[in-house]
Amino acid sequence: MSVVAVICARGGSKGIPRKNIRAFAGHPLIAWTIRAALAANGIDHVVLSSDDDDILAVAEAHGALTHRRPDALATDEAATEPVVLDVLHHHPIGQQATTVVLMQATSPLTRPADLDAALQQMEAAHLDSLLSVVEHHVFQWSLGQDGTATPLNYDPQHRPRRQDIPDRVAENGAFYIASRKVWDAEACRLGGRTGAYVMQPWQAWEIDTEDDWFRLEQVVAERHLSPA
Repeated sequence: MSVVAVICARGGSKGIPRKNIRAFAGHPLIAWTIRAALAANGIDHVVLSSDDDDILAVAEAHGALTHRRPDALATDEAATEPVVLDVLHHHPIGQQATTVVLMQATSPLTRPADLDAALQQMEAAHLDSLLSVVEHHVFQWSLGQDGTATPLNYDPQHRPRRQDIPDRVAENGAFYIASRKVWDAEACRLGGRTGAYVMQPWQAWEIDTEDDWFRLEQVVAERHLSPA
């Protein structure tokens, strides 16, 4: 059995240029995810896929194996799944993977303990796949094109306490775990019997904007976090 973490880090990021190797709280952004994966007891190998020489060099400097993705998988339109499959089919370590942990470089708050606990949960519950989530006790509405708004998960006539909204969680994008069988059969990060690993509220965000970057650096400073 080989548990392989795969990190996808394209060079041509648009929202925050060169974000994957920009210093986040004193370290390249990708270093946070790489080092969390390397420090997790349940992960055997870490492979970072990129089309960018600088990103590949930084990844190697922080201990990851690297895989150069084809140009066709490095466009703005390229989905993540084909990039992971490229690693599984063409990288020697990827070919040996029996469990795949897809990690997002834009989620630097993931800790090694989260990865180990999620892998243990997946085994104990006999899951085929698992995603990271956070509790999401919010009142949801759907906006209509005619300017109206419709409640989705509560009745305004009987407004519950926020904490009484049951069993609501949301993806936080930090990581996804799936067996090799799921990837081979469905070419998808999730499939079969799927579970969810609940992370802490302060781990709810991923970095898409400069505001996200600022907010997460504040979290790191307040919690005295560093790459594992």
